[in-house]
Amino acid sequence: MIAELKKALSVSKHPGMSQKLSLPRLVWQALPFIFSPGGYARPPLTVYWSVNSVCNLRCKMCDVGNPNPDSNFFANLRLDGKFTEIPIERFKSVIDEVAPYEPTISITSTEPLLYKPLGEAIAYARHRGLDVAVTTGGYILPKRAEELVEAGLTRLNVSIDGPSDLHNQIRGRSDSFQRSTEGITIFKELARQKGQNVEVLVNFTITNMNYHSLEAYYLALADFPIDRLNFTYMSYVTEEMAKTHNQIWGHKYNATVNCLNEDTQPDRVDVIKLSEQIRAIQAKGDRRVAFLPAFGLEELKTYFYKPTHFMGQQRCMVNWFIAEIIASGEVVPYTRCYYIPFGNIHNQSFLEIWNGEKMRAWRRDLRKYKRFPACTRCDQCY
Repeated sequence: MIAELKKALSVSKHPGMSQKLSLPRLVWQALPFIFSPGGYARPPLTVYWSVNSVCNLRCKMCDVGNPNPDSNFFANLRLDGKFTEIPIERFKSVIDEVAPYEPTISITSTEPLLYKPLGEAIAYARHRGLDVAVTTGGYILPKRAEELVEAGLTRLNVSIDGPSDLHNQIRGRSDSFQRSTEGITIFKELARQKGQNVEVLVNFTITNMNYHSLEAYYLALADFPIDRLNFTYMSYVTEEMAKTHNQIWGHKYNATVNCLNEDTQPDRVDVIKLSEQIRAIQAKGDRRVAFLPAFGLEELKTYFYKPTHFMGQQRCMVNWFIAEIIASGEVVPYTRCYYIPFGNIHNQSFLEIWNGEKMRAWRRDLRKYKRFPACTRCDQCY
């Protein structure tokens, strides 16, 4: 359990998790994993919401931006390719259901700022005493910043993947960087005026398109009011990973190629240059910066060049800690995971689904087998 304890100690650095979590509470949450072979879990610490199925960016590393309807990621986010969203009244009823357990509510996708009742959703969860985080590409953040502040948002997470021109190229909009950073500035100033100390976290996903630009990115953001800078690694599933997995688990938990295309290829990363960029950032001694995780050179070689190799011994415990509700109302393991609907909040209560037979069967398999062959590049397994 050493790897799991290390993960627990860094959990507050992840965008969707509350900073209020303590190690004792995390251990308390994990006890059913150890002592409940039936697959039961305590109510989740974080409820992730994909409140809609649309996005206004065309990100090159995304199965939504570069449509790949055959991928699990597309199935979880874009669903059937049609517009779908969570009705605000159903959102509120789930909040009422989970509020006694005080989870963080993390509204992450597909693009939350396109969800018209977003301010109402945040305000309602805050009224029930819950922390709320929103993760966004930030394109219409200047227009909605005031609404987020008025609603009492706890944490704003903005995805920016390079200095201005590179980020705009990756995101498929010529002014994406400018609009995101403008929105951050407006949001932070409005929060200051209201006396709110709201954290702004900016996340950089390292891919073959931007691995050489970490330091330029850091400098490009130097003058903006950002509280934390996270560097994370692209999540992906190769054809070999999916094939190996499906030979064993395809009948039950089918794997697909995820987030790979002609633009996004992990083996194009020059890990020596990337390692130099990482060291240059670390040398600045900026406490706002976190690499999740802090891979060394040999680990980077494994991550980008040997995708079938796990990065350590850590087992997946994701659905003892977090829940994921997608725009159709289905509860699934994790958006970058398999498309496995455990139940739908339009047909039954969330907590019935959370410890229903389908979800307990999934947990029993995870408990027994620890992780699956297609999980090697999921951040829940390293």
